[in-house]
Amino acid sequence: MMLLLPKVLLLGVLTGSPFWLQGCSEFELPSDRRLQAEPLPPAVAPLAPPVPPAPLPPMPTLPPPATLDETLKKKPKPVLVTPEPILGCPPPPVAGAVPSPPPPGYTPRLIVRNLCPNLDMWIASSGNVPGERNVKIPPNGTHQYFIPPGGLSSTRFWPKLWCNEYGQNCAMGSSGGDCQDCSQAGCAPPVDSKFEASFGALGVDCAVDNKGCDWWDTSAVDGFSLPYEVKVDKCPQGKNINCLGLSLGQCPSSEILGAAGAQDLRVVDPASKKVVGCYSPCGKLTYSNWHNPIGAHAPNSEEAKMFCCPTPPVSSEACRMGPVEQTQFVKLIHQSCPNVYGYAYDDAVGLQVCPSGTTYTWSIGCPTEPKGSLYF
Repeated sequence: MMLLLPKVLLLGVLTGSPFWLQGCSEFELPSDRRLQAEPLPPAVAPLAPPVPPAPLPPMPTLPPPATLDETLKKKPKPVLVTPEPILGCPPPPVAGAVPSPPPPGYTPRLIVRNLCPNLDMWIASSGNVPGERNVKIPPNGTHQYFIPPGGLSSTRFWPKLWCNEYGQNCAMGSSGGDCQDCSQAGCAPPVDSKFEASFGALGVDCAVDNKGCDWWDTSAVDGFSLPYEVKVDKCPQGKNINCLGLSLGQCPSSEILGAAGAQDLRVVDPASKKVVGCYSPCGKLTYSNWHNPIGAHAPNSEEAKMFCCPTPPVSSEACRMGPVEQTQFVKLIHQSCPNVYGYAYDDAVGLQVCPSGTTYTWSIGCPTEPKGSLYF
């Protein structure tokens, strides 16, 4: 009887092959090989047992994800960088520091008020004034300047706006001076509205000795920046100054200045493009700051002398009879800022004298939008 086996099954038996899943077909096994199996191939040496892999280090245990509050707590706080102090000047004041009390005997002789409801104002002062060089006054706030009892000569105060937190790098008022910086374009022309005074010694009778007198003014000979008023107390012969009607919007934009022709007297900050001041005719011709193309003249030059009136060569009479009296700028000062000099030999009150016990309240108003294409 012929044995019938599947091809693949038989092949698997004879060769040790594991192919069991192929399809089957019958075939006839030759009679001479029915009961014989082909010899197996020589044994192959068994493979060496595989080397077990080195155990992996245990996974570190991760902390639970931090909450937003925890992340904010761990985040380092920003470091406030204090600007380098100007050479020879005290460092900027620490934010929030309580000002030290004035020395004994010092009295508040000048009180400055910020009339702006929404602008911080900084008041700069000359280097001989006690206290910080730049004092911040918040909206509607005040600051008192304490003067030594022995008096203080040649002081100067002026407002600054749009400054950094240290009262520097201002768009208005960075015109230089003791411990004051200037912008990258250089110092602004010194046309600031200002209060200037030489304070007399307390306890000295001004009627007998001028060492007991205060000499003060708010001249517009160089120009102006902000409207203001000054009220005097304990000075019977003193006159209050009211320049709150001044406006940069009224600054002449086409002033005839002799051979220089029509000139725009508005002072424009090169960086912010804000109108930050108004030149006087003399200031326009003699201050070259901020690339003023016609500001390179000396006050006694032919181009500027009849607007600046230096003596010599120009006398007071010649000055008053000259072209400066008829300029739009001087007419603006006479109309909106009476009793203040608009040029060197103006007939206005100008310099005033008061006894050394006088208190001055200088109230400074907000900037105003100029007419035309330049705006705040």
